Amino acid sequence: MEPQPPQDPLGPQDLADRLARLEAQVAWLLQRQQAPAAQTPAQTPAQAPGHPLPRPAVRPSAPRQEISPVVWIAGIGASIFLFGAIFFFRWAIQQGWVGAELRFMLGLLVGGAISAFATKLILGEGRRLGVALLLAGLGTLQFTFRAGAMEYHFYAAPIGLAATALVTLLAGALAARGRSGGALTVSLISGLIAPLVFSQGGHHEVALAVYLAVLMASALAVPYLARTGGTWHGARWTALLGVWLLLLPACAEVLKADAATVGLILILHLILTGFWAWLPRTEETPGTPTVLWLVASILATTYGWLLWKRLGLAPETFALPVLAVAALNLALVQPLRQRLGNRRADWGLLALAAGHLALAVPVALAWRWVGPLWGAFALGLAWTSLRAEDSDFAEEATALRWLASAMALLTTLRWAFHGLDGLFFRSYAMTPFLNSAFAEGALASVAWFLLARRGGPLGVLSFLALEVTANVTLAFEAARVIRWFQGPAVFSRAGSIAMTLVWALSGAWQWMRGLGQRAEARRALMIAGYVWMGLASLKLMVSDLDHADTPLRALAFLGVGGIGMAAAILANRQRSGEPS
Repeated sequence: MEPQPPQDPLGPQDLADRLARLEAQVAWLLQRQQAPAAQTPAQTPAQAPGHPLPRPAVRPSAPRQEISPVVWIAGIGASIFLFGAIFFFRWAIQQGWVGAELRFMLGLLVGGAISAFATKLILGEGRRLGVALLLAGLGTLQFTFRAGAMEYHFYAAPIGLAATALVTLLAGALAARGRSGGALTVSLISGLIAPLVFSQGGHHEVALAVYLAVLMASALAVPYLARTGGTWHGARWTALLGVWLLLLPACAEVLKADAATVGLILILHLILTGFWAWLPRTEETPGTPTVLWLVASILATTYGWLLWKRLGLAPETFALPVLAVAALNLALVQPLRQRLGNRRADWGLLALAAGHLALAVPVALAWRWVGPLWGAFALGLAWTSLRAEDSDFAEEATALRWLASAMALLTTLRWAFHGLDGLFFRSYAMTPFLNSAFAEGALASVAWFLLARRGGPLGVLSFLALEVTANVTLAFEAARVIRWFQGPAVFSRAGSIAMTLVWALSGAWQWMRGLGQRAEARRALMIAGYVWMGLASLKLMVSDLDHADTPLRALAFLGVGGIGMAAAILANRQRSGEPS
């Protein structure tokens, strides 16, 4: 009898189940090895029936790195040390203990030793502590170089500035080697302070502009050498604001003979700032690039106008470079969409282009329309911030919202001075609703309205600014309508009563509007309604009835009282119509 082969205790179904389980485990191990940021449903391996897959471990989020108290103490100590070194050298000079040469050598030795120790820490494990000590080292060296040039007269001031620039360049190389944004920030601060320290007065605007361009280009090389820098917000904002703040006096005080040269260097600065903002051809995606570029473009246009006036060119022709900047922003939309991998920068660039296009119109026609331009720009930025927030770019949306609020505030301030002047001195010459003062107030009001929609502290401030700007603008325009029909009168009692009626009507409307809202919107609108109706009543009693004749008094009382009664009746009907 032939022996029977041993039978497999596992059936076909058991083998299939075991094979499915092994495949699921292999897929899970591969998934853990690749460590994806987020697993989509399509990437989940098929689950065998009756055999649940092992649950992958959830990777905890990286803990937020807080600055150690040691770093705070080191930073404070470094700052105190700088002041101590300054006082010591001054005291040594007064006492005559050591000669100038020895004091100069001591300064070099101390500054060099602190900088060397800071370098060791930055390249080692104490990066933040090293950055704090680097500030003390660079500051000591810079003070020593200044003393050698300005007090001891060992060499000329340009040589001291060159020595400081060399030390700053070495600090930038250290930042690249250590991949430290803090070290780059410290080196930038040292480089930006140097022209102020070694300033001797006179007109050196071209040299200053060239120096700042070299500093910006040198600092720009750091993120490319380190292959990072998109999150170095401190360094990038320090470079942008520091350089452009120093360029302001250079453009405002430049001689006519040097204005053209400074203008060309200004274009170079705009290009360098673009590289700083967008960091093309680097591995890391930059943070807040649109806002950096918006600030640089606005400042470049403003400084360009200062140089244009210095050259004595016709103001109307400045519309040409403004149009060129608008075209540049339109041309950047597609390349930056590829750079960021999304449409993150589209709204900001389009708003900036629209703002410059709008600027070209008042520049070419009449400068008095610059206020409405600012309002249009603020409105565009506010609308852009809403669109950016809807596109899940919260970081850009917040920055754009604050920039829009700054432009809206600037427009509101201009409207406050311009509108009051137009109301009391030349209102009869201004066509109602077709004047720059009304355009400023209207555009600023719409911008504040868009900014108030998102709530929060900025939303509350925007709502308050909206209430003042919109109600006063409408009241002023109502007074202009009355005065336009009456003629060039110095003061119009009927125009004042028209303002009162506008405020009463606005208060009643907001009060009724608040009845249909909920929570915060209801409370805000009803409070605003009470405030404006109260102001209208107070103005009626205190100001409008003073020396007014009987018809005007009747009109004022009938108007304000009728508005209040109508609001109450309509509100009662609205409540009666609501389901109980």
